Amino acid sequence: MKQILVILLFLTGSMSSSFSQNNYFVSPSGNNADNGDTTHPWQTIQYAVDHSNDYDTINIDGTFNEKITISHSNLFLRNAPSKSATIDASSIASQNAVIAITDKSNITIDNIEICNNIQNDAQGILVDGSCSDITISHCKIHDIHFSDDENASVSDTTNAQGIIVYGSSSVSSKNIIISYNELYDCRLGYSEGIAINGNVDSFEVAHNIVHDITNIGIDVIGHEGTCSDAEKDRARNGRICHNILYHCLSPYATSGGIYVDGGKNTIIENNISHDNGYGIEIGCENVGTTTDSIIVRNNILYHNEIAGLALGGYDYPDNSGIVKTTTVSGNTFFSNNYRYDGSGEIYFTSIDTATVENNIFYTSKQDAVFFAEGNKHEALTLDYNLYYCADGVGSLYFDFYGTDYDGLADFQAGTSYEAHAIGDDPHFVTADTVNPDFHICSDSPAIDAGNPTYSATSEETDIDGEVRVKNNRIDIGSDEYDSTTLLKLLARNPVVSIFPNPASEKITVKINTTSTLTIFSLNGKKMAQYNANAYCCQININFLPAGIYLLKIDNGTSVYTKRFVKR
Repeated sequence: MKQILVILLFLTGSMSSSFSQNNYFVSPSGNNADNGDTTHPWQTIQYAVDHSNDYDTINIDGTFNEKITISHSNLFLRNAPSKSATIDASSIASQNAVIAITDKSNITIDNIEICNNIQNDAQGILVDGSCSDITISHCKIHDIHFSDDENASVSDTTNAQGIIVYGSSSVSSKNIIISYNELYDCRLGYSEGIAINGNVDSFEVAHNIVHDITNIGIDVIGHEGTCSDAEKDRARNGRICHNILYHCLSPYATSGGIYVDGGKNTIIENNISHDNGYGIEIGCENVGTTTDSIIVRNNILYHNEIAGLALGGYDYPDNSGIVKTTTVSGNTFFSNNYRYDGSGEIYFTSIDTATVENNIFYTSKQDAVFFAEGNKHEALTLDYNLYYCADGVGSLYFDFYGTDYDGLADFQAGTSYEAHAIGDDPHFVTADTVNPDFHICSDSPAIDAGNPTYSATSEETDIDGEVRVKNNRIDIGSDEYDSTTLLKLLARNPVVSIFPNPASEKITVKINTTSTLTIFSLNGKKMAQYNANAYCCQININFLPAGIYLLKIDNGTSVYTKRFVKR
């Protein structure tokens, strides 16, 4: 018995030592011949990666002109506490990616700025092969360009990507988390800002801000030959949520804020997508394939160029696949199709088995609701939606699979759809695209007017993260009205979120109304004040000592205070 005990103690000690965690530090003023501690930092990030062990943390302080290959699993790469970390890849062409991760697991990249990778097939962060438990968070990625010529011609051979996950192995990549990043100012050619492509089984893309790029914001992809096993060659079992996407506009094609092409079993929820080509597109480009089991719920889609949502295979069966088994529920569509070409709020093409319910469709001045064309539209459920235009619901226009309908009543009478539709003003707090607030007021006809049989899942929330169904019946649109939330309306909590929290360099404040933001210390000292526009504001907090602070939000009608931590 004693011998067994000794062996167990030896094994326990061995396991403990193998999971020891070291903190290494890197600074441009350091020396790779030193030991990498806080007072004797190493000089290059690649040296630190190669000379660290499993479960170590590499703390980066300063700006580095490098490209990095992650050479082992179980590694945390981040900014040094209260310091900024930048990897500037200017003039380096040794590899496509600024940070490349291939066939590794348990890797976290946190709070690093990545920029100036300018070459064809440039990438900010690459995750390739079979990877698991990869987290990319709180990073700022910008100026990833396929060419240094702003006027360079574009084709399917000119590409750049901010964050790309290639499931290229027959062994699935799993548990890929891309969250709280900002991606902007990238010329992408035919590629995307953030893409999940191929044999990726379980992923989440959440709380990112993607803006001012020249193609699709977030893309979930399948059937492109990324993985040689055709049955596995599609991203699946994922969630795209709480992202803000704007100005994702291609000069040569229509680009969506969010796009699913060939993906499967993906939930798209609680996003805000505006001033893109499409707010969201669910399509299927490859002939003989499907995109299926996609849920689009509780999003705000407004002022997009062509439509709030494009749904279907664009030229089935000859030149595209088909979209199957899709649910579109609880979304707010407002004044999409600013090109005014008749595409409306939803542009339908070839679909098979789709449910569109509980949505608000508030059209642009052209009054177009749907434009639908295609070779197949089977098993479509279209009901319990609310329709409105400033000219009155009799002026609404539906171009629906070859037949035109003038007014909601004409559409109802001429089709089997929308027996329970509402034609009325939803009574938004602010109904415009300059300073919008798409919360509904207490007198909104959308309250408790959705499908009475709709049952929200346990994790589903409205656009603010509140309970999705109250009073046993869902409200129409993305906002579930709650009169008790700070007494209502502008007493509605003006803050959607502060992230990251804790934070070391900056915070992003997601708000609902134009506000004055003031930072106070806990003893009441005023530290700074800012004016913020609706939806999103970034605040630099580098100047603050570490500690707990109060952010006061004053929109002129109500005041709300939220805590955040500066680390």
